[in-house]
Amino acid sequence: MSQYTWATCPDTVRTQIDAVLYALQEILGENRLGVYLHGSLAMGSFNSERSDIDLLVVTKQGMTVEIKRRIAELLLDHSLVSTPKEISFLIEPDLRSYQHPMPFDFHYSESWSERYQKELSNGDWMKWNDTLRKVVDLAAHFTVTLSRGICLFGKPIQEVFPPVPAEYYIASIVRDFHEARERVAKNPVYFILNACRIYAYLLEGSIFSKDEGPMWAVRVLPGELRDVVTQALDVYRGNSKDETFDEGTLAKFATYMDEQVKMLN
Repeated sequence: MSQYTWATCPDTVRTQIDAVLYALQEILGENRLGVYLHGSLAMGSFNSERSDIDLLVVTKQGMTVEIKRRIAELLLDHSLVSTPKEISFLIEPDLRSYQHPMPFDFHYSESWSERYQKELSNGDWMKWNDTLRKVVDLAAHFTVTLSRGICLFGKPIQEVFPPVPAEYYIASIVRDFHEARERVAKNPVYFILNACRIYAYLLEGSIFSKDEGPMWAVRVLPGELRDVVTQALDVYRGNSKDETFDEGTLAKFATYMDEQVKMLN
């Protein structure tokens, strides 16, 4: 299966994104400052069967709960018929200098959809502006956006996003490593691919996609660990549907990565 960039992605994917951007323009109006693509589609490793569409939306000022309700309804409607999306909404004044964890104004992903459906139904959506919310994951999203993101609308990336100190980027990706490590039995492909790109950054500072990280890893890992990486990469690319991994080899890979992350962090 092909891996796509923003320039080469199928028309169906581009149409989905264009539809969301048009709807957001209608909802946000003059408050919209910029929309930025990051993740696999920006980095050239988008797989239409496995990948999400990752977006950062920046507004000039915070959104009212009524605007957030309209955005939630929009994205819930799109989630039923299109590629999964993860979108974080940010406020320009918050971006003038980096904070850790970074505040966000609103967030949507498919894993939040059930929660939003419930809150829209019971009226809890009216409390969405009662609490300031922050998340460490934005350190990773900002770093990738600054390195390899694509501006779909608005100000250039370098004029919007503050540089992220390496220590905070590392804290974010290492946290992701440990969370994926706990779920390795349920999602070995994600753990293997993500561990490879985290290792690449910790070892040499390279920012890789889930496709590039494993390709790098098979050149540097001990020989007995390379097959499990190749298998995970084949599954991610759609060349294989066999997600049954040898438990012994998977355990050796996980232990090796545990040791490397501990040593390099």
